[in-house]
Formats: sequence, C-alpha cells, structure tokens
Amino acid sequence: MTRNGKVARLPRNIRNTLNTRLDNGEQSDEILPWLNALPEVQSLLAAEFEGRPISKQNLSEWKAGGFLEWLRAQQSCERLRSLIEFADDLDSAADDRAIPDRLAIILAAELAEETRQLLDITTDPKERWRYLCQALRHLNTLRNGDRQAARADLDRLRWEIESDRRKEEEAKKESSRLREQLTRPIINGMRRKTLATMFGGGEDGEKLADYLQHVDNVCQPTHHPPHDQPASS
Repeated sequence: MTRNGKVARLPRNIRNTLNTRLDNGEQSDEILPWLNALPEVQSLLAAEFEGRPISKQNLSEWKAGGFLEWLRAQQSCERLRSLIEFADDLDSAADDRAIPDRLAIILAAELAEETRQLLDITTDPKERWRYLCQALRHLNTLRNGDRQAARADLDRLRWEIESDRRKEEEAKKESSRLREQLTRPIINGMRRKTLATMFGGGEDGEKLADYLQHVDNVCQPTHHPPHDQPASS
C-alpha cells in the first residue's frame, strides 16, 4: 500500500528510527520535538507541506498504518532468522548426516515398535495379518525412498567421476599443445648438424635429426594460396 502522508514521505532511515522509538513505547510528546527538529524533515515539510510540522494527528495516523506494516515486516524477519537458526541447530545435531535420512530411521523404528505392540495385544490371525500388511506397505514406502536417495547419490557420483575425467583429458590436451608449441620452434630453428650431434653424431644421429625435422615440417600448418591466385609451381 502506497502512503503519501507527512511521515510516509520521510527518508527511510528516519522512518526506521521513528518506528523503533514507537516500538519502545515512546510517546508523541517525546518523539515530535525530535522529529520536527531534524534538518531532513524540515526540508521536506518546507518543500511539500508549506512548512507545517508533523502533528500528533499525523503521528497517530502513522501508528495505525505504516507503523503496523513495519511491525509485521519485523516479525516476518524475526521468524525467518529463527528458522535459519533452527536449521543450523538441526544440521549440528544431525552429526553430518542428512536430516531426511535420520528422520527415516526414526520413522522406521517407530513403525517397528507400533507394529510389535499391536501384534502383542492381538490374537486374531486375520487382525494380525492386517497389521502386518499395513506395516509392510509403510515399510515399502520407506524403502522406496531409500532406493531413490541411493540412485540420486550414485548419479551424482557418476557425474563427478565423468566431470573429473573430462577435466583431466582437457588438461592433458592443453599440456600437450603447450609442449608442442614450446618444442617446435626449438627443433625447427636448429641446424641438421646440431641435432645430429645432440643424438650422438654419426649416421644414427643424422637419421634422427632428419626424422625430427621431417616430422616438424609435416606438422606445420599448410598455407593455401588465395582462391584468385594460382599456386606457384
């Protein structure tokens, strides 16, 4: 709800302070002198309300409207903070185990105990069979939830393994590409005689040098002539 009264037009920080003072039980005789003396309030009143100060009536109308909205918002925030704290307490009490898993264990134990008590006080075979069938249906429901949770865990594990494998392959490809970029200029820039010497000289060294330079030339990107120019013979 949009409000356009004097108090509603005040800056947010001033309204929050005003609401806090009202929530603390301060009366208009204490609040109005402070409020009307603020430079921001005086500027607003002079610009939009011909300099008329905020009155008891204005404050009373605000207490019946905007202030109540602020209170409800504060209560909602407090409930949310309480829920967050409660969730933190549950996580701590769960001892690193998912809360639904712990709840399933509790429900299964309660189901077993309730079924045992019913069977202890029932001698009619038909009634005992009916209780057992009911317990079995509930137990199947719990087991189905366990199986679904296990499948979800397995799917997540498979995804993590596949993701790690892809990352490892990409890292290997990148390492190979960088190694090739670093070694190719070195080999390409060496003389045949220098390479042959590095590999021990002689006929075997010369063969290795020829082979490396041949491989390096084959791996170089092929430069095709433009379409409008014939390739040189």
